[in-house]
Amino acid sequence: MRFVHIADVHLDTSFASRSERVRRRLRQASREAFAAAVDLAVREQVHALLVAGDLFDGDRLSFQTERFLLEQAARLGQAGITMVYATGNHDPGRGGGRHRRIEWPAHVVVADDARPVRAPIPGGGPASNGSPGERTVGYVTAVGHATSAITDDLSRLFPPPEGHLPEVALLHTQVRTSPGSERHDPYAPSDLARLIRAGFDYWALGHVHVRQTLSDDPPVAYPGNIQGRTPIDTGPRGGLLVDLGDPARPRIDFHELAPVRWETLVLEEIDEAGTLDRLEHVAVAAWRAARAADPGAPGTEWMVRVVLQGATPLWRELESEENRNELAEELTASLDALDVDVVADGLHPPVNLAEHRQRPDVLGEALRMVEAIRRGELRLEGLEPDALAGLKSADPDVVANYVRTLLADADGEVATRLLAKLEGAGP
Repeated sequence: MRFVHIADVHLDTSFASRSERVRRRLRQASREAFAAAVDLAVREQVHALLVAGDLFDGDRLSFQTERFLLEQAARLGQAGITMVYATGNHDPGRGGGRHRRIEWPAHVVVADDARPVRAPIPGGGPASNGSPGERTVGYVTAVGHATSAITDDLSRLFPPPEGHLPEVALLHTQVRTSPGSERHDPYAPSDLARLIRAGFDYWALGHVHVRQTLSDDPPVAYPGNIQGRTPIDTGPRGGLLVDLGDPARPRIDFHELAPVRWETLVLEEIDEAGTLDRLEHVAVAAWRAARAADPGAPGTEWMVRVVLQGATPLWRELESEENRNELAEELTASLDALDVDVVADGLHPPVNLAEHRQRPDVLGEALRMVEAIRRGELRLEGLEPDALAGLKSADPDVVANYVRTLLADADGEVATRLLAKLEGAGP
């Protein structure tokens, strides 16, 4: 059995914080990414397209998306491809869910609550009446979210697989140990050990937007979201092409599908950028270097977040939202981007840190302490994870690494603040 595995399409996301031009493009990009997944399925002559939840986003279903999905479903049917879709927390099945407003054709199988749906996957191409062929090449068992906040472990509801054909489990879940899971609500939480022991040849998961394979035997995989939605969704986005012709030797290949990519450009060496033109020149040079290393797929459009860090003569000017917006507007044109955000937190004027670090006063001591923590020579043993925003682990090494990350460019800001206090204190 061969199939395409995608998840977290989030059709009709509002992107409310963006301009109308950018909102329209991002909503269209999600549809284009789904259409590209259908293109891949048809081109590769797979048997099924699996959607592991959050096909929709929120309660909204536009006419354009409804028509679009029916057109894509028709394309799958014409190619003899079955679509199996399990609902997630953004598109739950109960309460008039979006999928219920669509008259899906027979080759689209929807699991929208806790009742497992076991779908035979036909092979051999379309029959004479346009429906999938009759020979069964495998089975997909799916469980969906009935409501938007499922806290039970839905993986416990999957019945043991039967027979000798490939068996696939389809579920929108947060595997507790998966990287990136801390960014998502813990809906339908599951344990990797249970998934591995369940007897399926492949677990097709959704919910965590970071592409990853949690187990190789059997494969337990997140494809990541099909199209990035926020600045943290960096890197290529797409789906997985899976071949279970020999379940003992599965083949899994990632295919980039998203027409728009999100990237973050961190500019740290801006201490000599004393004018808008020079700052823009630094950004353009860094962007060209980044794209030389990772050009993206042909035709890719870019959503860019430019993060300014460290010392710059323009630190006070960049405190102004108006100035940051002006810089973002100019960079949108010079980087040939769809949109650019400028983040300028923690900037400070250029200071001679090496000189101030030798001082015998509180400034020198503070700078030496920051440097020692960053080098790992000093650990804050009594620091509790609860005191650090964004950290959940109680592991002392994790805490120490997190603190070092926070202090990556802290000495310049410390020096600026303390110098202001020392200078203001007078003789």
